Amino acid sequence: MFDKGAVELLFALALLAAGPGCAAHAKVSAKANTGEEANDRKYETPEPASPLPATGTPPGTPPATPANSLTNTPPPAERTYFVGVAHDLSLAPDANRTAACRCLAVGYGPPTDPKFAWQEGPPKVDPGMMALAIAADGVACASPRYAPLRASISAVERSGDDIVLVVENVREGAPTVHGALVASPSGKGTLFVRARSGAPYGAPAAGGAGPCRISLE
Repeated sequence: MFDKGAVELLFALALLAAGPGCAAHAKVSAKANTGEEANDRKYETPEPASPLPATGTPPGTPPATPANSLTNTPPPAERTYFVGVAHDLSLAPDANRTAACRCLAVGYGPPTDPKFAWQEGPPKVDPGMMALAIAADGVACASPRYAPLRASISAVERSGDDIVLVVENVREGAPTVHGALVASPSGKGTLFVRARSGAPYGAPAAGGAGPCRISLE
């Protein structure tokens, strides 16, 4: 019979002898498991990586339109327009206020001309259309019947190649009309300005009897 000390010594030697074998077996098992997992996954298709969100402009935001630095006049708008008086048209605040007729400044030209001011922007008109606008405020005048803030277009007429503009002073509180759209004369037409109800606007700026004549160049 072995004594207790000898038994413990033999058990310790057995453990030392078995240790490397156990470690080697563990390594072989790990390699085998890794190989089996690789074989199981070799037929799988990898999922595409999700694209990263773009920085800067949020998705769906339309590109910014550069401002038009060449002119302050907006482009013509697709909206209905009528030949005759135009309630949303007037001379621009910085337009020339030199009297074309007595006590009255008159401007004419394409609707997109910067001398005109439109409440909703100039309309897109057919070729051959012309805008007219008047202003009495800011124009020197010594007439006792001069009421610049009440100067208004009461009628626009055609006489051959000539255009007749009738201007009056409306009663206080009544709406005023400062613009009109007309067909441009085919030849060298003339714009006649006539006054109504005693207004001073129908005479030439230099004085004399009316009507006031403005050549349309």
